[in-house]
Amino acid sequence: MYYLLFLFILFFSCDSNEPSYESIHSYIDNEISGNPILIEIFKDSKPSIKIQSDFLNRHNEGNTLLYGGVYADLFNDVGKKTSEMFSDTAIVFNQSDSVKAIGNIVLESVKGFKLHTHEIILYNDSKLVKSNNHIMFTSNEDDTLYGKGFWSNFDMSNFQILKPIGHVVNYK
Repeated sequence: MYYLLFLFILFFSCDSNEPSYESIHSYIDNEISGNPILIEIFKDSKPSIKIQSDFLNRHNEGNTLLYGGVYADLFNDVGKKTSEMFSDTAIVFNQSDSVKAIGNIVLESVKGFKLHTHEIILYNDSKLVKSNNHIMFTSNEDDTLYGKGFWSNFDMSNFQILKPIGHVVNYK
């Protein structure tokens, strides 16, 4: 008798009303997906950064996480587009409206300058780009420079590589 009662309780206690999860996205209740999701950051009523992605995750310590094909347009002080950025992920810091991009970053200015790196910060208030990682920078004349650490304005016309790597050979 106790055996049957035990089996009866066992069968009914194993019945679960929990939903079945088909993907990692099923676990996240603060995720928004779109086609694409667009965030516009303004400074003095002019566009500064327009960033879009496939997914947005909110409430991350007060910041916004974007991932899945992140693309951003960067603008100068008068609202003219100066550069485009592509990355895997980006974090929009809600207090400063600055953006940290992470993973396979390509930043290309309309003047033809191109930066490749793993992580950068786009400062909205000063319109500056900063990286502490290894970089590959290509000028508009197809000169390629390597180094670690990088500062620049949004259009990359005024840039500095903090620790250049490589050597120069003079041919006579």
